[in-house]
Amino acid sequence: MRLALCLLALSLGCIERPYESGPGAPARPQIDRSALRDVLVPPPPDATPVGAVFGNAVELLAYKLEPPALVAGQRSKLTFYWRCKAEMEAWHVFVHLDDASGSGERIHAEHDPASGRFPTDAWRPGDFVADPILFVAGRNALLLYLGFYSTGENRLPLTSPGRGRDDGNNRLLAGVLPIAK
Repeated sequence: MRLALCLLALSLGCIERPYESGPGAPARPQIDRSALRDVLVPPPPDATPVGAVFGNAVELLAYKLEPPALVAGQRSKLTFYWRCKAEMEAWHVFVHLDDASGSGERIHAEHDPASGRFPTDAWRPGDFVADPILFVAGRNALLLYLGFYSTGENRLPLTSPGRGRDDGNNRLLAGVLPIAK
């Protein structure tokens, strides 16, 4: 039994770890960029421009809502278009879709970029990143807040709100998602 445990422990030490390089040093993730053709794209001309910058490292160029107005009870797709300006550590995107009527209702859409396929620590300066989320709309327009977080309440600073508004908590109010009439 001891021999089996020793062999298991030795074999686990030999597993390749693509996220590490050198003796115990963390490295950037190895991503097959050819599998990200649908992700590494600039915003389309009909996207809503924003131009907000977080941590002087990533810019929210624009977002696009499909369909262009929310329909109560139906699924909507919201795609964020990011541009990497500098190498980044691992951050997650948080999205708060707050009911614009002031009811206090909120849709949370915390996620890793590109449905987890392209973490921020794999981004390179100059990369365009399309980052879609899906959600079901309620009856009212939604206020679109977003930003980046790591552990706990640690947020990437909002260094420039662009066309959006800084709420003072490193959270960008990027716009209002309208409800269809």
